[in-house]
Amino acid sequence: MIGPLSDRRQAREWALVLQSQQIGYVLGWHADELARGWVLTVSPEDYAAAVDAIDLYEAENEDWPPKPIRDRPRHAPSLSMPIAMALVALFFFYVTGPADAGSGWFARGRADALLLTSQPWRMATALTLHADAQHVLGNALSASIFGAMVSRRLGAGGAVLAILLAGILGNTFNALHHLPGGHLSIGASTAVFGAVGLLAAIQTVLLLSRREGERRRLRAIDVVAPLVGGLALLGSLGAGGGNTDLWAHAYGFLAGVGLGLPLGLVVRRGSRPSRLVQAVTLIAAIVILGGSWALAIVA
Repeated sequence: MIGPLSDRRQAREWALVLQSQQIGYVLGWHADELARGWVLTVSPEDYAAAVDAIDLYEAENEDWPPKPIRDRPRHAPSLSMPIAMALVALFFFYVTGPADAGSGWFARGRADALLLTSQPWRMATALTLHADAQHVLGNALSASIFGAMVSRRLGAGGAVLAILLAGILGNTFNALHHLPGGHLSIGASTAVFGAVGLLAAIQTVLLLSRREGERRRLRAIDVVAPLVGGLALLGSLGAGGGNTDLWAHAYGFLAGVGLGLPLGLVVRRGSRPSRLVQAVTLIAAIVILGGSWALAIVA
């Protein structure tokens, strides 16, 4: 008699093991004052073979099913993006004002497809210009939310630099898309959707890694789910309003995905970048944006 087992499912698994080895058995409930549970009764001559088969089965499945690997962010919550967007909002309210006020900042800093090759810094400066208060406050809120999520993956400095680069690339692709015709663009929404693309791509890489770690079969849904989620956000958040630049949003998202895939491989390694790296990336973002405005002013 093998057992008793309190778990009927385990008893049935053991029965299937014996059946696979062509060992006869009887599965039944054993009621006794000292031992109660499910038991497998085998003939005396098959007892040793039955025990060996069950022991081998348990040894092979000791760590199965694998425990789910928790996806833990590498960095503590950061205020880097909320602070950055607060500065953009202050820049609007105290320096540039709305676009229809005729401020010279817009003429110098807006993205202009016809000036892409001669004044490429406009692809960066345009991210800090907004048409009206609703525009800047909406982008500030969205960028703070998604930027905070990116910072949990890339750190404070890494998130700011990655989102800025995604916005610059998105504006560049948008300008190229409209050539040889002209196209003007302003607003941080391109960078906001760059952050969405970064999140979608990084999460895709991490999900693939988690599937490998859990030794589970990779499914197509595992690859496309985060990207589809990002596209859903693009559709729901990026298609509102008559003045919405849909192509800028789309290219911002694609730029974020393009940057997020290799960055996801870095995050996948699990090592946390040092404070020095975070400081350098944050300074790099400040230099890129500040330098772009310096060039715009003197041009």
